[in-house]
Amino acid sequence: MIDKREFETVFRRHYNGMFRLAMRMLGDDAESKDVVSDVFAHLLHSSTDLRAETLQAFLLTNVRNRCINLLVHRQKEQQMQKAVVVEMITPEQTAEQEQLQMLHHYIDSQLPKLSQQILRLRYQQGLKYREIADVLQVSEVTVHNHLSQSLKQLKDHFKSLGYGIK
Repeated sequence: MIDKREFETVFRRHYNGMFRLAMRMLGDDAESKDVVSDVFAHLLHSSTDLRAETLQAFLLTNVRNRCINLLVHRQKEQQMQKAVVVEMITPEQTAEQEQLQMLHHYIDSQLPKLSQQILRLRYQQGLKYREIADVLQVSEVTVHNHLSQSLKQLKDHFKSLGYGIK
């Protein structure tokens, strides 16, 4: 493990460059800070042998990989949002209305309360992971896990009913 003094030196020397890379890739200040913080948290708790000559490349590669993972996750989330969009339905859309009722019924009857709350906060109120975590007093990882599991469960259920959800 890296000692505190060495960690502070690495943090001060490399934070700005790591943050700039994350900003270029993500375009979001808060998410960029989160990514860089995650890399430093991992570094602080890992037993990775760091060499001065490869440290900057190691840190930037970690930031890049985490940004890519986040972007891929965003893309998957957007695809799932399209499949599970909850919006006003006009009366002539009865087939869609029935599907939406089936979706609500499944969520209410088959998913744990916490998952129900997280889905509603995310897709009905449009809250970000951090905001949901704050509202429900859980970690962002818990929010992510519940969303991922719930969306997979919904996808599998509706796929088994013959709905072509990707």
